[in-house]
Amino acid sequence: MKRISAFILLPAALAAQILEVRVLDSHGGALAQARAECHPGATGAAADLEGLVRLECPLPAELRVSAAGFQSEVRTLSRAPEGVLEVRLRPAPLRTVLEVEVRETPGSGPPSGSRLEMDQRGARTVLDAVEKLAPGAFVTRRGVMGYGIATNGTGVVTIRGVGGQPNTGVLIVVDGRPDYQGLMGHPLPDFYGLADAGTVTVIEGPASVAYGSNAMGGVIEIRSAPPPERMETRFSSSLGSYLTGQHRLSNGARLGRGFYTLAAGVSHTRGERERAAFRSQEGSFSAGYDLSEVWKASLQGRYGHFYVEDPGPVFAPLAGSYARVGRGGAGFNLDNSGGRTWGQASVFSNHGHHIMADGFRSVDRTSGARVDQQVLLRPGLTAEAGADVVNYGGRARNVITLLDYGRHALTTAAGFSRLNWMPAGRLRLHGGARYETSSLFGDITAPEIGASFSLHADHTLAASISRGFRNPTIRELYLFPAPNPALKREDLWNYELSYAARPRSGLEVTLAAFYADAGNMIVTTGRYPNLRLENSGAAIHRGLESAVRYRPWRALRVSAGGLRMWSTNLSPYVPRSKFNYGLDADLKKVFVNLSGMAVGRMWVSAARTRQMGGYHVATLKLTLPFSARYRVFALVDNLFNKRYQVIDGYPMPGINAAGGFMLSF
Repeated sequence: MKRISAFILLPAALAAQILEVRVLDSHGGALAQARAECHPGATGAAADLEGLVRLECPLPAELRVSAAGFQSEVRTLSRAPEGVLEVRLRPAPLRTVLEVEVRETPGSGPPSGSRLEMDQRGARTVLDAVEKLAPGAFVTRRGVMGYGIATNGTGVVTIRGVGGQPNTGVLIVVDGRPDYQGLMGHPLPDFYGLADAGTVTVIEGPASVAYGSNAMGGVIEIRSAPPPERMETRFSSSLGSYLTGQHRLSNGARLGRGFYTLAAGVSHTRGERERAAFRSQEGSFSAGYDLSEVWKASLQGRYGHFYVEDPGPVFAPLAGSYARVGRGGAGFNLDNSGGRTWGQASVFSNHGHHIMADGFRSVDRTSGARVDQQVLLRPGLTAEAGADVVNYGGRARNVITLLDYGRHALTTAAGFSRLNWMPAGRLRLHGGARYETSSLFGDITAPEIGASFSLHADHTLAASISRGFRNPTIRELYLFPAPNPALKREDLWNYELSYAARPRSGLEVTLAAFYADAGNMIVTTGRYPNLRLENSGAAIHRGLESAVRYRPWRALRVSAGGLRMWSTNLSPYVPRSKFNYGLDADLKKVFVNLSGMAVGRMWVSAARTRQMGGYHVATLKLTLPFSARYRVFALVDNLFNKRYQVIDGYPMPGINAAGGFMLSF
């Protein structure tokens, strides 16, 4: 999918033109302090009180728009636009946030602000894409495809060392709905395919003010692709080593004041080892209607089913170990956007059923409602207020041992508010708090505060302090391995200092230093069969994170990012260091993408008695555009045929390849 908002390409023109550019903030407020420059020539002008800039620009040229306290934006113009060109700038970040626009096909043009346009780089799932692009994110895996669940399940997401085993410390939000298994409290990574993903936003560090529990380490927000302006159908298919394939079909359109999108996907593999098969089916839909210029109603939903086999570690192989899982969810949203106020009210529900080879059976659900409204009190001052209520739980039993875990449910309710204020042209302040009460854990207040200062229109220094928390899951309270109904919340305080710069056109650099202090962590103590869960764990994660995005020429884009942590109590299978890189080149007749990831050493067990070596893995992808509507591609994964493991006892496949095509009509 390609989003035009990042840049505009227009037919060629040679003469100088008088451009009229209106510069607004992300909510439509005029930015009187903005400046627009035209390159080459470096002619520029400042905006008036209405945010309007008039300047002479010899076309074709690159238009650069900037304002203190906001991210710059670049647009490529080859002829003058009709009427006034509107440019909306987003505030400079107070926190480390990565936004990725997911596309089926590569394209040209500079990124907009901090956003990246991503040809999938060989990624098979949303979590694959996140790991390839976010230096602070790491995802465990055990094979070519299929994360699985239960004892040897993978797909555990950690952000800057926080996540948990299984992942209950990084929240995944799908179309505004918090998505996790109601009993276990963790997401099911095999359900986050790329069939309908439009944008993926990664928030690093606590986001509990907005989302409450499970957002202690960060949030991954997945939003469906918006409908095309006219009816369009897309189909893509690939097949490769180990009979690994992915096939996706989508259709959508805007019909007057209404719209709809439909998407479906099938994934499968025989696996690189015997008894490592995986297959899944997923489908999603969305439909909406513009009730007026202010109000819009929409409905989104998805359902999927997967079957996965676990071959076990090579030193203790398993036979007949499998899981069958079906999950679905839906949400109804009522959006409003009118001048000085905008927001959303929504109701949602997720549900699932799980069948395991060891006899475990469960059904679960998570249902809730959320209201969030923002108001522009005056230029530079925005207030936000909201509330949400969530009820989650389910029932579990084992049909082999005849153990009935019973039915359990918990409810949380919260109110939250935030304030964004620009008291001066270069200074931006942000503060907020969440007050949450639980049917079991009582009350908690989670605050956050931050400030950013623009040293220059293209150089911003920011600092923030935020608190995150995680409620114990129903599994930890009442199920296994050692339930303890007296468990209390986990707690984390995060301190961050960041610097973002755009020293020259096409170059973006970000640096961040963080200090995360986690306490009251739930850990397993004792030895089987005398195990016990207790709030006795603690950890301090200190780290440096960096990212560079550079476009030296129109046809070449380079990106790189790294993370280095110093931790007092790093969890198993979380690397101390990680480095990502990517190169995208448009060679006219072929698009080339080379991406890779270098991962440092990791502990294998919580006792930290043994480490597993680091590794480097690279992917090469070539895309040949036969026409605007038909493309073929080939990719090679583990390009240098490295031998490595992400989980002890599960050797990852060596060099492997796949090929396919993409068709739109």
